[in-house]
Amino acid sequence: MKAVLLIALNFVREQRWPILVLLVWVVLLDVLGLSIDLRRSREDLLFLFKQIGIYVVAFSIFFGGSAIYNERKTRRILAVLSKSIARKQYLSGLVTGVTAASGIYCFALGITGSWTLAPGGFPIHQVWFLMLSLVCACMLAGTVALMFSTFLNPFIAAGATAAMLGLPALAARLWTEQWGYVIPVYPLTMNVVNATFDSPGHPSWKLIALAILETLFFWIISAQIFSYVDIAVAVE
Repeated sequence: MKAVLLIALNFVREQRWPILVLLVWVVLLDVLGLSIDLRRSREDLLFLFKQIGIYVVAFSIFFGGSAIYNERKTRRILAVLSKSIARKQYLSGLVTGVTAASGIYCFALGITGSWTLAPGGFPIHQVWFLMLSLVCACMLAGTVALMFSTFLNPFIAAGATAAMLGLPALAARLWTEQWGYVIPVYPLTMNVVNATFDSPGHPSWKLIALAILETLFFWIISAQIFSYVDIAVAVE
């Protein structure tokens, strides 16, 4: 467990600049919340809040898709795995790191949403449930990207992840919403997109549980694939 946490902390440290860029958007939302008349512009503020929140899902795909590549490029992965750390532990650390990086952003956004949206009538508890939905969506999306990154370069892995997440979303739009549950990143993000002051939504713990189970599923697949990868081969 200690090794997993250390790998996760190191991942977050390496991604500090992308995380900082994300947090700048949160600061801008803070400034906007202080400078506008909430009674007249609360819908605009909520729109920006939701838009800024969705960014982190895309970032989590790039976080997961580039993690192994960056580690192999710097040869750091060889040093880590030479210390009696199993490849499953290594991947667990990366998944935890992606989740933690996304969680930092969602926590900051949740604090901002609590004090900027609550005066306009948006329930604080729903703000935090939306943030939990985003974290779970990021965790699952990042793990799918990590799975593809075990055998693809980061750009192709990101494209493959977008396709894999997009197909159930497209099917849900064209036919029935149940297709979205195949990989529930889409319905989790739509919980955020569809939230309004009049209808902030209702917590769906089934989606949260499903996202956690599928994260475990894709982690197992990633570990199986990664066990056959020759990490000693240099990448360009």
